[in-house]
Amino acid sequence: MPNHDTLGVRLHTIGAMGAIVAIDTDFCVGSGDCVRLLPEAFELREEAGVSVPLPGAASAPTDLLVRAAQNCPTQAIRVVAEDGTVLHDGNG
Repeated sequence: MPNHDTLGVRLHTIGAMGAIVAIDTDFCVGSGDCVRLLPEAFELREEAGVSVPLPGAASAPTDLLVRAAQNCPTQAIRVVAEDGTVLHDGNG
């Protein structure tokens, strides 16, 4: 579900027992690179032209989430560990 951070940036965020994954939809261009790497963690919403994290992202292997974030062509993905450590800040 989309929400807004304190700066008004549109984010799609998933987090629960594991990592917290956020995609800044103002930067995402819907390339689908994250979906190809981790289809259980990301979904391409073609009607909106953006990728969004799925509930599976919270339990996906952290190293693969970071790799998906690093490979994002617009650096729209932020990954934060359960303990609050920022693993990849994207455009943050």
